[in-house]
Amino acid sequence: MKRLTTSIIALALASGTASMAQVEHDMDTEIGAYSGVVDNELSDRFIRAENIIGADIHTQYADFDEDVWDETEYYDTVDTDWEHIGSVEDIVISRDGTIVGVIAEVGGWLDIGDSHVVIDMSDLKTIGTEDYTYGDLSFVTPLSEEQLERRQDVESGWW
Repeated sequence: MKRLTTSIIALALASGTASMAQVEHDMDTEIGAYSGVVDNELSDRFIRAENIIGADIHTQYADFDEDVWDETEYYDTVDTDWEHIGSVEDIVISRDGTIVGVIAEVGGWLDIGDSHVVIDMSDLKTIGTEDYTYGDLSFVTPLSEEQLERRQDVESGWW
């Protein structure tokens, strides 16, 4: 009986592993990666959360041009006319797993009087090279610091 139980478990594990391998292979051919693995070619298209949290936020409010904003996917460097207005404190993800925005710390001085507000991803563009290492990523927004400070403050632990 012990031998029969062991054989059944081994058979179940073997068939489960085979079907998992098939699922991983199918996903690999469809999107180029499967759960838990991102190959080097695809990794250039992704940014890790550790590179986003703490990133500086700049505003181009004074020189904002909607046509240029809409046509630009990302910026390589921070423009000297852009003002540093805050930093990313956290990432906001919808229940379906879509990144919808960031929580930004703006205003104040030395953490006194600052606001924590949500900025939608549609109001942000990345700044940096393709090789995002810690500290090399920043964001720019067309919103002014004053516009962001007028938004509702987000409490810690907010949903």
